[in-house]
Amino acid sequence: MKPIQLPTASFPAIQEMGRASLMAKEELGAVDVVADGELDTATTVAEAIQAIIEEFDVQPVLFIGSGLPRRYMGAPDWEGALRYALDIIGDRTQPYSYFVQKFGDDKVRIGTAIADLIFEWAWSDGRDRFDPALFEGADRHVFMKSIVAEHLKKITPSDRGGLAAEFNEEISALRNIRPHAIITTNYDSMIELIFEGYEPIVGRGVLRYDLNSFGEIFHIHGMTEDPQSLVLTSADYENWHKQSRYFAAKLLTYFAEHPVFIFGYGLGDPNVRTLLQDIGRIAADESGLVSNVAQVVWHAELKGGPSQSEVVIDDEDDGRQYRLRVFNVSSLKEVFELLSARHELKQVNPALLRALAARLMKLTRKDIPRGTVEVDYTTLEKVAQDDEQLPRMLGLTLADTNNKTHPFTLSQVADELKLKGWNALNPVIRKIKDEKGIDLRASDNCYHERIKTGKKSATRKWSHDAVELFRNVLAGKEYKLRD
Repeated sequence: MKPIQLPTASFPAIQEMGRASLMAKEELGAVDVVADGELDTATTVAEAIQAIIEEFDVQPVLFIGSGLPRRYMGAPDWEGALRYALDIIGDRTQPYSYFVQKFGDDKVRIGTAIADLIFEWAWSDGRDRFDPALFEGADRHVFMKSIVAEHLKKITPSDRGGLAAEFNEEISALRNIRPHAIITTNYDSMIELIFEGYEPIVGRGVLRYDLNSFGEIFHIHGMTEDPQSLVLTSADYENWHKQSRYFAAKLLTYFAEHPVFIFGYGLGDPNVRTLLQDIGRIAADESGLVSNVAQVVWHAELKGGPSQSEVVIDDEDDGRQYRLRVFNVSSLKEVFELLSARHELKQVNPALLRALAARLMKLTRKDIPRGTVEVDYTTLEKVAQDDEQLPRMLGLTLADTNNKTHPFTLSQVADELKLKGWNALNPVIRKIKDEKGIDLRASDNCYHERIKTGKKSATRKWSHDAVELFRNVLAGKEYKLRD
């Protein structure tokens, strides 16, 4: 079956489709479109996820939507938030059903209309309800943003123990992932409760932030601590749409160098679709696949067990199609466990890692060029040439690995061969198997080793011999396999 195509529209068209904001998603797992993509059906979902993780020697990046706050702390959906804001005005206006009849299911336009009403109310009977400072700014919709932010703060527990007890094991598994970073369109601070020590970066602050760090939560649609930052009304979404390519360019490092897993969004969610269209223009392979990005969709009931599918995004600007892998599952806990941090990273303080990275960055960008520190260039040359030198300088002990004999991830092999993405080597590995009857991945050998990194995790590493072997196969040359 061909993948279902979800056309990517311009912003006005998305508005007409009833585009929702951060909390405006389908119920977690209520997916309108699920298709059997043109995938390797012999590979299970667990194997496919593990394969993505094993091809990168770095922690994943998580893209988290509003489905998780609804699941773990009963956060309202978008309509619920709009109804709550409207109830603040009480009987001074029409009921919510009036706005539905007037604007259809376009919750952005409904929200904008309600925000306008709250603006008028704030300057009359509701004046005592708001901080006087809100009346000094230019944003007339800040009053509704303040109401929504206040409500979300009120329902967000003070610590992780206040989240839904029935999901304790699932939340612990999520916490153990220890992702490199988290990107979210959520306003609330629930993610900060789960990932202690991670630093929130809000709205446009993402554009000014140094991404060469660890342990950040990027609230690209704003956060409750700064109500004015919330992307909530038509004007907010128009501004966001204009800036989405800048966000995509800034976040490209993550999408290019890390596996990225998307949770808490419905298939075809416009927030995901718009960003992935911009990422796809830069990171997709020749077939249009964004190979290291996958969306995980939870289903309360899933006949036949976990399955794989694809969603296709049409880029109307250049006519290309971008494909995204979708994993349909009935257990988020099992997926989180597959992504769980390896080695002792679970015990590392993200703030310490950020401080270390920031100090090294300051040394290389400011202190050394300005001559404010004395430099031993002989030592620096050793650090630049030998991966083991810098850990020794920092007082770190290297783990005993096979990095010397098998130093490359498959992504790094692809880089050595000037290929666009590790998935370009899968046909080469299959060709060798078909011609020589040997699956290089099936065993440890002079080309490949599967190195265990935990009870359920491992990473695949490749040797210099593998690089040369693949180079010969790609060039159509004769080749022999070594024992």
